[in-house]
Amino acid sequence: MGPSGSGKSTLFNMIGALDRPSGGEISIGGVSLPKLKPLEQAYFRCAYIGYVFQSYNLVAHLTALDNAAMPQILLGKSRKEAEKRAAELLEFVGLHGRLTHKPLELSGGQQQRVAIARALANNPTILLADEPTANLDLKTGAGIIDIFKNLTKEFGVTVISATHDHRMLDASTRIVWIDQGQIDRVECREDLHIDTGSIHDERG
Repeated sequence: MGPSGSGKSTLFNMIGALDRPSGGEISIGGVSLPKLKPLEQAYFRCAYIGYVFQSYNLVAHLTALDNAAMPQILLGKSRKEAEKRAAELLEFVGLHGRLTHKPLELSGGQQQRVAIARALANNPTILLADEPTANLDLKTGAGIIDIFKNLTKEFGVTVISATHDHRMLDASTRIVWIDQGQIDRVECREDLHIDTGSIHDERG
């Protein structure tokens, strides 16, 4: 959480091995990201990081199945293997009957579900979700949040989300507040009372 320009996107890009920090260290699973060469970074992103973008970023001419299978094919899996897992993931996110639909044939919520399935394709260690409900209506956004609630339990993945949606906070275990490029504070979900209009620290 944090205002626009506070550094959320920069933090995301560094965790996801898209940007290199000007100083300090980023280590995931014992791997120092700043020390990786460009090709090593690309492999790390594909193998260990899943991305769910606010604007979905699906490939328009590919079907939902092809979009969800693509990351596996990039890592060398056969099309048959990739499509099997992609179909399982699309069923998990509630799109069993939409495998052959292309993005423009899907609603915004359905496109976001395809993006989640794609992000999970290679069993990532971390899933980065950038404002995953921002372009969705309340009901559709609630369905997406329900999926995120189940990701850790079903797949053992750590979900890091940048959001202004208080309902997304309710699905989280820790909230990191960022201000002017610095971590201002970290709070546990149980210490906060969250309602539609505000967030209160239960510790007073």
